[in-house]
Amino acid sequence: MSTFSTLEIGKRALQAANFALDVTSNNIANIETPGYSRREMSVSENFPFPRFGLKIGGGVNVESLRSFRQQYLDREVRKATGIYNFHNAQVLFYNRVETIFQEPTDTNIGEMLNKFLYYFDELAIQPESIGLRQYLLSTAQTLCERLNNTSTDLLEMRRQANTDLVNQVDEANKLVQLIAECNKAIAISKDPSGNDCLTYIDKREAAIEKLSELGNITVTYEANSLANVFMNGIDLVTGAACQTLKIVENVNDDTGESTLKVVIYNEKKDFTIDVNPPNGKMGAALNQYNIMLDPLEQNNFSIMQTLDKFANTIATKINEIFVTGYGLNGEAGLPLFESLNGDPITAGNIKVAITDPESIPLSNNPTGPGDSTIAQQVSRLLQDQTFLENQTPMEFYSNFIGRIAQGANESKSLQGSSQLVLNSLNSHRDSIMGVNMDEEAINIIKYQKYLEAASKVIATNNEVLGTIINLGR
Repeated sequence: MSTFSTLEIGKRALQAANFALDVTSNNIANIETPGYSRREMSVSENFPFPRFGLKIGGGVNVESLRSFRQQYLDREVRKATGIYNFHNAQVLFYNRVETIFQEPTDTNIGEMLNKFLYYFDELAIQPESIGLRQYLLSTAQTLCERLNNTSTDLLEMRRQANTDLVNQVDEANKLVQLIAECNKAIAISKDPSGNDCLTYIDKREAAIEKLSELGNITVTYEANSLANVFMNGIDLVTGAACQTLKIVENVNDDTGESTLKVVIYNEKKDFTIDVNPPNGKMGAALNQYNIMLDPLEQNNFSIMQTLDKFANTIATKINEIFVTGYGLNGEAGLPLFESLNGDPITAGNIKVAITDPESIPLSNNPTGPGDSTIAQQVSRLLQDQTFLENQTPMEFYSNFIGRIAQGANESKSLQGSSQLVLNSLNSHRDSIMGVNMDEEAINIIKYQKYLEAASKVIATNNEVLGTIINLGR
């Protein structure tokens, strides 16, 4: 009996060594696989055999595969991933905004406004100069075109934010579906001992981490290893069941303001539940569309709304002065600016209303074309502390651009710090659950020796059995 028990021990050792080599080979093969966690064979001593009234070990049992995945590290990486992707999207947003405003160059809106108002100083000295009047109209037209183009580019950015959000929600729904499918696969793929299929777990965790790029994700785990996934506290995945994210546009009946929401429907589909993740790429897209680029935003700083207010104030202040004056041809009360479509003047629709330089109303006396009262009043706008929000035109515009620059700098700073945190967490996690080529190479040598030793046990027992058989002849 002892010889056959030794053969059983040797067989189990061979199987364990071969399995260990398979595990090590799989680790090496998946060294670059996203989300893969290093595996290790877990073994225990087999039930002992009786021998001389004693119990001697019956070899080795391969019990399970152990994953080095750490839920705590996964949770911290997901949190850092959402924060980093929000700030990274904001950096890209501000880079494009700064390009649109062409700061600092000679063609930015502030320089164009300064040049435009400068001609009123010149006209205050030479109010009858047709050349200066023509230059004034040309500069006013250039200023309007610059405002129009800037507004068009910002509105295009807003439309792009909408498109980005649609694509992100589609991607999120695919990931949510994949997570639910992995949960289902985990539930039905357990081995007879109740151990989980680590391949499905790694695939699920990789999908959850990818989802965290889009919004702030939290995860809870059930006793059967199934994961429940939440975005901004709203349940998206429960076991094998999942929700579908949708985008809903709300339009204010009074103001016409359009805002987007990311929602899910309740079970009866009779009302929606707001998800609206504050972090991740979706959080950035919502912030850009609903606030930063919203021309009707009133509660927060909006680039679009501020630019429109600036353009409207310029037009209103100058028109209020112009309508009291007269041109060289005696024409009275002509505004300098109007809108393209009859709506209130904004950066997107402002245009020059006067085409004839002689019609520019620079005199407040219909019989005195050489009078420059109106030109002087307009030129004084440069020093008018009540122009807009108790600031001069250039002070307001400089502070406006400064606020954009401040937002850009803050985003870059937060992006840098969040990237450092994310890189540190990823590095720490990789050191624990990632595949180390040197370590796996050592394991190959170790298990190869293990396999050779187990083979030697089998070979030795084969010789012993041959000897015993020969003795009986």
